Amino acid sequence: MTRGNSLQIVIPVEETSGIAEARRRVAALAAPLGFDDTTAGALAIAVTEAATNIVKHATRGSIVARSLEAGDLRGVEVVALDHGRGIPNLRASMRDGHSTAGTAGNGLGTLQRMTTGLDIYSQAGKGTVLRFEVWQPGARQPGVYTAGAICLPKPRETVCGDDWAVLAHRDRLILFVADGLGHGPDAASASRAAVAAVTRHAGLKAAEIMEAAHAALRPTRGAAAAVAIVQGADGLCTFCGVGNIAASIRVNGDARNLVSHNGILGHQVRKMQEFQYPFPPDAILVAHSDGLATRWDLESYPGLENRHPTLLAAMLYRDYLRGRDDVTVVALRAEGSPPA
Repeated sequence: MTRGNSLQIVIPVEETSGIAEARRRVAALAAPLGFDDTTAGALAIAVTEAATNIVKHATRGSIVARSLEAGDLRGVEVVALDHGRGIPNLRASMRDGHSTAGTAGNGLGTLQRMTTGLDIYSQAGKGTVLRFEVWQPGARQPGVYTAGAICLPKPRETVCGDDWAVLAHRDRLILFVADGLGHGPDAASASRAAVAAVTRHAGLKAAEIMEAAHAALRPTRGAAAAVAIVQGADGLCTFCGVGNIAASIRVNGDARNLVSHNGILGHQVRKMQEFQYPFPPDAILVAHSDGLATRWDLESYPGLENRHPTLLAAMLYRDYLRGRDDVTVVALRAEGSPPA
């Protein structure tokens, strides 16, 4: 199971002091994971390099981090995003000694050596998003699917009223997003109750999963929610949504929006209806709460659909955040790992 928001943090990086703050807060996030000194040191260096690049090349940006798990292994995913001038020659920038800021030019090379899964998307004049992982010692086994997410609270809130999960169950994968009504602790309680219900009933059909979540949320303020079940062997995605969770399937640049019905899970639901959509091996599924504007278009980001889904989620968060509500963006692609 991949689970979202309670362990994801965002740290603004707008000046040199933000570098130390990012390093400190990511170290605190990783502290319960039991990293040895070598792994903790690698994480600290990697976060420092990523935050330093923001200050040197973009002036301002953010570091977003969350904990990860794969079986008994624990790790941390770090995303650095900015609106800077971009990286004009990414391949050259990965070589040690290459610098556009008068430094030693070891930043991206250091990140590649000290982390796992480094992936970068950059556009000239529009900024850069990069992500990497740092894991406990031991080999991580990649899954059949690659998922990525950004799930963060409304500004000045301490908890996020959204929640999400990606669950592997037998021959299928379940993606679930919940947006608790309003924001704050009560909204968070509703969305977490929904995720817990989905986890307990992962073997059911999509509409039955939503019915189970509906029942679980009756004592709460309720939530908008949606579940998508991807069956890779059949090339199908079954979707059931209630409320304003937006979702779309994208294949080779073409998008198809998925259909939800009006209502509030736990209170008023007019209809639980499943819809089936083709989901070929090169498809990507994107679902998000209404903390993100709906009129985004990946045509403005050539090649982004082929990068790690976390980069896609982070880019949409960076450029289409409404800023007045909690926000969740989850992207899922039917591949074992992102391209090199």
